[in-house]
Amino acid sequence: MTNWLLAIATGIALILIFPNFNWTFLAPVALTPILIACARELNWKRRFLEGWAAGFLFWFGVCVWIQFVLEVHGGMGRWGGWGTFVLFAILKGLHMAIFAACAGVLMRQWWAIPALAALWAGIERTHGPLGFAWLDLGNAGIDMPALMRLAPYTGVYGLSFVFAMLSCAFALVV
Repeated sequence: MTNWLLAIATGIALILIFPNFNWTFLAPVALTPILIACARELNWKRRFLEGWAAGFLFWFGVCVWIQFVLEVHGGMGRWGGWGTFVLFAILKGLHMAIFAACAGVLMRQWWAIPALAALWAGIERTHGPLGFAWLDLGNAGIDMPALMRLAPYTGVYGLSFVFAMLSCAFALVV
């Protein structure tokens, strides 16, 4: 049960760093709860499901506007809009599910911090080619002047890498 609550905490933290809330100060620790859950959970299938729950919650929470667009502007009606939007959140949650399934193995390595950060940035990089390049973790660094100095050199994925490294370091300390 604790791992599920940790997964949900990550989903909520990721929602809170983006518009409507803009609690960008949470970005360096947003992945910490799911990483703690991944370190605790030995079964990769459970890690996958916990990661999927976090990812589904995140995408459902930040992209609820898509339902309105599908319903009204897409002419899909209420049921079509909601059904398609829920399918969108289910599919986008798979990114976090894959991350969590792999993270459990990496959390036990001495090189966990850079490995998990690279895994996160790599999985985030697939958002664009798979049709939705918004809402990367690095985007939360927009109001962080020191971190934004890296952006011209590393891009948003470099900022995501830094946030994922910090989250992993916090998780390992805990």
